[in-house]
Parts: sequence; C-alpha cells; structure tokens
Amino acid sequence: MEALFGVTCELTYTPDYPPLYNDPELTTFVADTLNGIQDKDIKEVKEFPKMSPSDDFAYYLEKIPGSYFFIGCTPKGVKESYFNHHPKFDMDEDSILVAAKSVGHVVCGYLDQE
Repeated sequence: MEALFGVTCELTYTPDYPPLYNDPELTTFVADTLNGIQDKDIKEVKEFPKMSPSDDFAYYLEKIPGSYFFIGCTPKGVKESYFNHHPKFDMDEDSILVAAKSVGHVVCGYLDQE
C-alpha cells in the first residue's frame, strides 16, 4: 500500500490486555449451575463460539481462576445486534435482572458447596 499511495507507514504494536482464559472447571460449574436452576427469567444456557475478547477482566483471571460469561441482551425484535462498545449498541433492559440473578445463583451455588 505504501508504493501505491506514495507514503511511508510505521506500525507500533503495544501489547494490551492479556488473553482472557476461563478456568474449565469453574466454567463447567457455572453452566451446570445455571442449567440446573428453576428460574423463569433464565431461559437458556448455551456455549458461545470461541473468540478473543479484549477485556480488563482478563487481569483478574490471571490471578484468580474464574469464568467470564455473556448474558443475552439483544432487544426484542432486533435481528442484528452490536457488541457493547459499538456506537449502535442497544440492550433489552430486562436482561439486567437476568444478569443479576445469574451471578447470584452462581455465587450462592459456589458458596453452598463449601
């Protein structure tokens, strides 16, 4: 491209967030917990395709095993949704209750096993 446009380019790469790694045992626990509860607001648990998210939560997961998971929040009637840092991101605010309940069920389930 430099020759085509008669310019010189310089690339500066700055390492940023580390890879986000979910602990397999805890991730299984989270999925099993949410699949095993009877809660009318939590309708489905499914595996999301692997991706390389860049999130500051990765710093926590370097120090303490954990599991980062998504809560579906696409507004009703929307077919094409955008991820949270996109300018067109929108969410169904009912998903806030689902997120709170999901985290609550996982934390309580984790504490109950001790």
